[in-house]
Amino acid sequence: MNKIDIYWIGKDENDEYREIEKHFLKLSNRYAKVSQTAVINKDILKKQSSGNNISDIQNSYSEALNRYNRNDFYRVVLDPRGKDASTEEFAKIMKNRDKIQFFIGGAYGFSNEFREGANLKLHLSSLTMSHKIAKIVLLEQIYRGLTINSNHPYHK
Repeated sequence: MNKIDIYWIGKDENDEYREIEKHFLKLSNRYAKVSQTAVINKDILKKQSSGNNISDIQNSYSEALNRYNRNDFYRVVLDPRGKDASTEEFAKIMKNRDKIQFFIGGAYGFSNEFREGANLKLHLSSLTMSHKIAKIVLLEQIYRGLTINSNHPYHK
């Protein structure tokens, strides 16, 4: 069974998005072990609220997520400058990969060093969206990709 880990900059909140996340996690876990982790720390909050420059904030995001970076995983960074992929292409990215990590940045994105350390930089959409919406879209696409790779008709 595949292992898919999702990490994002933000607080793990019990809000209106939670039920949708649970829904897609439950569906996806039929095909793979999918987990998600919110990453926020005092350094990030301090830098965001004190008006630091963008590269300092990006570095704080990247440093916080770096501790989860695993070399034995295929690492995908969601990035507006990344590769566009159709749903079928997204499924191919996941196919035959036992371990995948997805990283969703905060409002200011990632440092160049963190981005360049990824196996793939993926452009989720040309639209600007909050990390919560991006996570929902990613969860749905993960489920859709898993069903495609399992020859399940959900994606039709």
